[in-house]
Amino acid sequence: MKGIKKLLWFLYQCFAFYTLVVYAMILWVPFKGWVAGFMMMSFPAVVLIHLISIPVWFVLERKRALLPLVMFAAAGLFFSRTYAFGRTDVPSEGRANPGSFSVMSYNVHVFQKLSGGRTQEGRKEVEAMKTWVGESGADVLCMPEYYEEDQTIFDTGNYLSGKGYRHAAYYHGRKYGSSYWGLAIRSKHPIVASQDTVFGQQNGMIQADIKIGSDTVRVIGLHLFSMTLGLSKLVRQKQMQGIEAEGRITLRKMKNGFKRRAEEFPILQEWIRASPYPVIVCGDFNEVPYSYIYGKLRKSLKNSFEEKGQGFGFTFNHLPYFIRIDHQFYDDQRLSVEQFTTYSKVKYSDHYPIMGTYIFK
Repeated sequence: MKGIKKLLWFLYQCFAFYTLVVYAMILWVPFKGWVAGFMMMSFPAVVLIHLISIPVWFVLERKRALLPLVMFAAAGLFFSRTYAFGRTDVPSEGRANPGSFSVMSYNVHVFQKLSGGRTQEGRKEVEAMKTWVGESGADVLCMPEYYEEDQTIFDTGNYLSGKGYRHAAYYHGRKYGSSYWGLAIRSKHPIVASQDTVFGQQNGMIQADIKIGSDTVRVIGLHLFSMTLGLSKLVRQKQMQGIEAEGRITLRKMKNGFKRRAEEFPILQEWIRASPYPVIVCGDFNEVPYSYIYGKLRKSLKNSFEEKGQGFGFTFNHLPYFIRIDHQFYDDQRLSVEQFTTYSKVKYSDHYPIMGTYIFK
């Protein structure tokens, strides 16, 4: 028994060293490779293991329970990235401050084009989704995986124009006949300039300079590289051979995702640096709060969820569910965030909508 405890303690010390490396990488984000990506993504599992280790070592050898306790406590450095307490600067009567404006980011999953519209029930769902978006009250809509098609139930562009979103920025040259698929920004306020870059298929970025009263804000909407993980297939596998094969595919997609998003990030950095206006960056990052891109952005911009969000703010309505990969960042030197909401009861898409309310300083 003594030999087993000695081995377990040695292994735990090695794990504690790994933990320190993970914590350091999240704090200083020195590396952008896929190895670093996997290590930083392991943060929640690392913290859980230390939490479980506290009572285990308390029973095995009480003094040694101090190390997992310290490791677990040190994870508090990243608590604000994980959980928020719902602070708000909106007046108590519930109306927004004069001059404030709201930005909603919502991966609309092509408005259910791939599954809706084929049945009466599906058409009702598509109409309900369009209605919710159009009546959301947001001043600016950033929509990854946006879809519109003239003269059908998916005539989203005309519908949103009728709801006041008359100004639009799309990927240049990506309209195919009467349809468009990709990232889109729709605004109730004039878009005075826009620019886009496409990384592949629906992934890319659009920046829109939006005139709000006498001020202008640059909204950068993005949809970074998607991994399209088949976790549902992995869970449904019955045999070990199938689990191993699906697991290898999943890991390969994740590895490629870390590399591709790191390659896309310098363009975003340049857009932010070059902006003469205060910036809001929003969209589907496909990155958790302990990742390379999130950490890099956090060094120059504030995260709206961390400042005004509530709870865990999970944004993914699919396996693995308990992750936050849709974000909004803003220039806190020239903007203040008053309110931030994750609409976790709106289940039309595989993502939940998020909305931030901002005001110029």
